[in-house]
Amino acid sequence: MDSPNDIDNRFLCQNLIRKSRFYVICFLFTFLVIIQTACTQIKLIPVNQNPSGYYNQGQIIWHDLLTDDVETAKSFYGGLFGWRFKQSGSYTIVMNGSNPIGGMVELKDELKDKRSAGWITYFSIPEVDDTANWVQSIGGEILKGPGNMINRGRYATVLDPTGAPLVLLHSDNGDPQKNGIQVGDWLWNELWTTDIGAALDFYQDLGGYAAQKASSEEEEDYWVLLDTQEHYQGGITVIPFEDLPSQWVPVVRVADPLTIAAQVASLGGEVIVNPDHPLSDGNVALIRDPTGGIFMVESWDSENKAGEE
Repeated sequence: MDSPNDIDNRFLCQNLIRKSRFYVICFLFTFLVIIQTACTQIKLIPVNQNPSGYYNQGQIIWHDLLTDDVETAKSFYGGLFGWRFKQSGSYTIVMNGSNPIGGMVELKDELKDKRSAGWITYFSIPEVDDTANWVQSIGGEILKGPGNMINRGRYATVLDPTGAPLVLLHSDNGDPQKNGIQVGDWLWNELWTTDIGAALDFYQDLGGYAAQKASSEEEEDYWVLLDTQEHYQGGITVIPFEDLPSQWVPVVRVADPLTIAAQVASLGGEVIVNPDHPLSDGNVALIRDPTGGIFMVESWDSENKAGEE
């Protein structure tokens, strides 16, 4: 079975993060603003550029950064990862090489003086309307939709039963097929949640995931989710900071986390957990961008084809 490199390292990093006293600005306000505004009128692009007819229930298929300062975010991520950017009206497309991997949406007026941002995760769902109703019936919440997202497909924006926001999407063009995770691509995602048991039950039903415990210490829980193709899609752990809501945190594959971390401050960001800490073992770092968005970077052995056959 394929997997990211050394899941124990990821668990150790979570243990380190949990001991940190860093306060991360809540981005839930950001998320609520975008879904209450004309998000369906933004000139989006398809999540899959080459129509395939391929669908993989539960696959994480897209990420959007909601921020009050796209130009600052572009400068930061471009400098850090070499990402390039294209415009589609007011929507900013994030490119890793020639491949679109995500987008950015600016909410400058709505977020004046609030200085927060967040990466939002999209999940492939075959029946969005039925799934959204199911989410609501088990204690989640429908925030927007179900409806049609221009150029993208049928969607609903929801909170899972632990309060984490996500987008359910049935893509018009099918789901992107995994053809290798390159440096600068999304490696996987982590759910920081208030209730691991409830989250496991929810996502196993939502995506047909299998769940596997990665930690051996009884006092700490860290689980990984495998989709129906037995590809790793994400991890689940308890929220590592006080006053932080449940949320999905994306992870970017990098060649050398130490080199990446060394550039963050000069680009205006902040390293929350540095990879040279003994518990991080040089493989993982947690970073906040200059507009408030948090994400992780991780090195990964390319011989282990995470998310591939």
